[in-house]
Amino acid sequence: VPAATTTGPAGVASGFPHSPEGAVGQLAALDVRVVEAMSIPVTHAVYDAWALPGGVGATDWELTGHVRAFLTAAGTTGNTKDATVLVTATPAAGQVKGTDGPDWVLACVLLDVRVAIVTDARLGYGHCERMQWSDGRWLIGPGTPAATAPSTWPGSDLAIRAGWRTWTTS
Repeated sequence: VPAATTTGPAGVASGFPHSPEGAVGQLAALDVRVVEAMSIPVTHAVYDAWALPGGVGATDWELTGHVRAFLTAAGTTGNTKDATVLVTATPAAGQVKGTDGPDWVLACVLLDVRVAIVTDARLGYGHCERMQWSDGRWLIGPGTPAATAPSTWPGSDLAIRAGWRTWTTS
């Protein structure tokens, strides 16, 4: 997966090439920004800056629901994680589930997420989106959301059987 070359709107790493691997890299950058922030306002800003018209909208985006669930589970009373909560997200694997010409990719990313609230926790989290090339960058494409990605443990036999390919950066 190619590395980002710049930072785009909403503080998201950007500059990925016009290739399926670039779409996977862009989705990973969107996911990392949202997951590490664990903030509804940041999640909405990311969606609004990176999604084409015709999608589900920031409120109904899959990641918004996951951020809400995390904030509830963490006992947060506001729309953003407490400053003492540490969340890191590292891309561990990716998939290209399909392409339709050079400008459309169904990309998936499996993150290794670590959370420190009172104790350290770790999970594998898979996420897929329609990615569409527009105005010189990869954006979340419109239409029905992609099927839920398998959230397997990165590097496990189950992850390999599910089609996850180990993340390497070029």
